[in-house]
Amino acid sequence: MVKLDLSGCSQLGHLPDSIVNLSQLKTFQLQGCNKLEILPMEFGKLESLVELDLSGCSQLGRLSDSIVNLSQLKTFQLQGCDKLENLPMEFEKLESLVELDLFGCSQLGCLPNSIVNLSQLKTFRLLGCNKLENLPMEFGKLQSLVELDLYDCSQLGCLPYSIVNLS
Repeated sequence: MVKLDLSGCSQLGHLPDSIVNLSQLKTFQLQGCNKLEILPMEFGKLESLVELDLSGCSQLGRLSDSIVNLSQLKTFQLQGCDKLENLPMEFEKLESLVELDLFGCSQLGCLPNSIVNLSQLKTFRLLGCNKLENLPMEFGKLQSLVELDLYDCSQLGCLPYSIVNLS
């Protein structure tokens, strides 16, 4: 199986650990699974994953640290994950990431500094991340960035000087 769409399964509270055995899975959509609280610890074993959509998983409080092993991941949608407070520290391991959408992650207080090493990142949406206080100092290292949306980041106190390095 290459695509699994569980969007709208609003009563889904967890995924079976065995889901990580879908080794050929490229697209996994869990949009609107608003009771989903946690992903399996070994979620990073889905190494073929290119697109992951967790939009509207409003009870998702944290991501498994193993998620950074998804080295083929290009699109990561976390829109509306209201309870998500942080991202894994080794986020730069998602080296193929082109699009990261954190729109409406209202509890996200900071970004890991390692995020500046996502050299392929073109689109970064942080709209409504109203607890986000700052961006990493070396944010300007995101040389491939084409779109940055910081609308309604009401606690963002200042932009790092390095942002002028974005072309």
